[in-house]
Amino acid sequence: MTANRIHFSLLFVAFIGVLTGCYKAPEFINPVYSCECGTVTFGESLYTLKMAEAVVPDSLEPMSRSYHIVADLRTPDEVDAHAAAHDLTFHFSFPILDDLVYYVQQEDVQHLVQVINHGDDLFPIRNYKATDGSIVINPAYNGGEETVEFNLSIRESVDSILVGLPIAFTGTFTGIID
Repeated sequence: MTANRIHFSLLFVAFIGVLTGCYKAPEFINPVYSCECGTVTFGESLYTLKMAEAVVPDSLEPMSRSYHIVADLRTPDEVDAHAAAHDLTFHFSFPILDDLVYYVQQEDVQHLVQVINHGDDLFPIRNYKATDGSIVINPAYNGGEETVEFNLSIRESVDSILVGLPIAFTGTFTGIID
């Protein structure tokens, strides 16, 4: 009789486990990050931005600006396969927006273009500097949408030395100034 009770108890526990363990989760859909706020062309390829940020970094200077954009360089198949992150980032800033067009070869535009590839063990971060081109800003003087367009020629920078051939880097994006 004790053996039947143990056998019945095990069956009961198994039955409860089956009832509670049979949850069917919805199929996982990989999120695609896109701010729908702009695009960039890097080399010969066009990429949609997944983030664009425009901020006023100096509270005492309402026309100071800092911009940061990010584009995913992975192919759609790599995104679906959850390949390691491979992003293109561009950060640039101005102490004050006192013009509409800025020429990087004539003005000291603080900027950094980076390709960050978590799948590349040898060179996971590559830095680039603009050697020629312009940045056109349509400022939001009273807040709201601010449009930025750039057309740059960049070169890789290794230990502050420019290497390689120039790469075309262009884009347009919109940021929101609060």
